[in-house]
Amino acid sequence: MPKQLSVASVIEKNRIASDVPFLVCLDIDVIDPVTQNEMEKLHLVRNNEDFTYNGFLYKAIQFDIEINQESGAQGPVSLAIVDYTKAIQGRMQAYGGGIGFKVTMMVINSGAPLQPPEVIENFEVVGASASEYVTTFTLGVENALAKVFPRRKQLRDFCQWRYKESGTCNYTGALPTCDLTLQGPNGCAAHGNSIRFGAFPGINSNGARYG
Repeated sequence: MPKQLSVASVIEKNRIASDVPFLVCLDIDVIDPVTQNEMEKLHLVRNNEDFTYNGFLYKAIQFDIEINQESGAQGPVSLAIVDYTKAIQGRMQAYGGGIGFKVTMMVINSGAPLQPPEVIENFEVVGASASEYVTTFTLGVENALAKVFPRRKQLRDFCQWRYKESGTCNYTGALPTCDLTLQGPNGCAAHGNSIRFGAFPGINSNGARYG
């Protein structure tokens, strides 16, 4: 089981001089603020080349982590990501400015990629900004009271699956996007994929059910 350490320990461990580098990896869950569904998961690594871990390709990118500590207590954590392609900024614009995104930070021994992370920490984005090619997240401890319960909403008109996701949407055709509706101009029916529509059109229009 991964050891639970402070963020300060994460940073210090990454600075250890060693023939086998410890890599800091990030999993960023892109959360739709309306449905609270995870729309996408980004995998990033602070490294000069891509890195495969646990079956996922972590894209090499530059990022820095700063910790504000006062009177021995850990304050907010600042995560600054160099975003030359503005891929992260695009997702922020699409989903509530990035507030509520989930960030998992892991320290991986690159010489033993089959082992669990040396360190793992979980955060929620509580503040976000972008300037030129740098995206900055302020990270706080994930607030359990802010989670939707029950976790899943049974929506009438909005598909909950990620487009082309194996095991759910399963669309393998040539159309590049989907508007996540059933009968919309770019929805499941237009894709010939109505049987995989991830919502509940039989629900009446008065509201969503929960389950």
